Amino acid sequence: MLNSCVPDTVLMQESTLSVKPTPGLNKSPQLVYADLLQLRVGIVDTSTLIYLERLKLLSLISKHLQLYLIPAVVAEFGQRPKGMPLIAARHGSTTDSILLETAIELALPLLSEDGGLLRKARKREHPHYNTLMLLLTLRAQNVLSAQRCAALQTRLLTFARYSEDVCNYATGLLTFIEEQQR
Repeated sequence: MLNSCVPDTVLMQESTLSVKPTPGLNKSPQLVYADLLQLRVGIVDTSTLIYLERLKLLSLISKHLQLYLIPAVVAEFGQRPKGMPLIAARHGSTTDSILLETAIELALPLLSEDGGLLRKARKREHPHYNTLMLLLTLRAQNVLSAQRCAALQTRLLTFARYSEDVCNYATGLLTFIEEQQR
C-alpha cells in the first residue's frame, strides 16, 4: 500500500488524526515533530543520497541540514555532493557497521533507507531517519510547502519501499505537522 503514505485529503483534514505508536515507531507525534524542528545535522548513507538525488533534493537539503559523509559512502555513491563534509570513519567490517559506529560515536542522527541498519540504530536507541522523514523535516521547518512535500512524497513512493506501518505513521505525522503549521 505505497499510496497510503500520501492520502489525497491529508492537507484538507480539519480534525486531528490520532497517530498511535507502532512497533519501532514508538514516539508520539508531538515528540517526533519537536525532533524534526530541531534536526540540523546527520550522517548519511548511500541509499539516502541516491533517493535525494532522484528527488533532485541534494542541493536543497544541504542548504538546510549539515549532512556528513564517510569515505566508504562517497566511494559507493561515486562522488561527494557539494556542501557535505567528509569525516573520519570509525572502525568496522562493513560500510553499514562503520556508518552506525561513527554516527553513535559522534552523536549524529543516522540517515538511511536500509531497514536492517535502521533497526540496529533503533535497538541501540540512536536517532535515525529515512528520506520520507527528511521530507517531513523539510515540511516541518517550512522549507517545503504542503503541496511540494506531497508531490515529493508521491514521487518518492514510485521507487522507495516503506512498510505499511511506516506509511501510516508518516501520514499521521504529516497531518499533525499541517495542523501545527496553521
